[in-house]
Amino acid sequence: MDYKIGYYATSKAGHDKGKRYIISRVDREYVYLVNGDTKRTASPKKKKKIHIQVECSIDRKMKHKLSNNCKITDDDICEALQRHL
Repeated sequence: MDYKIGYYATSKAGHDKGKRYIISRVDREYVYLVNGDTKRTASPKKKKKIHIQVECSIDRKMKHKLSNNCKITDDDICEALQRHL
């Protein structure tokens, strides 16, 4: 499974099961998820990789910002999740 910053992810376990997020950071065992609303960029949700389903796609505008090293805001994340629904 490929875990990359900007990819969409859905929680498979826990009280947030079924909620959609965007991956904001990746380390060895965990990913850090944001949705721009309850989980903001300042305090992402830490979740084990085995507890999420990753969709190997990224929002076009998000990809552009990441490739240009621009800051991703909570509003950008909310908009990307809305466009993806």
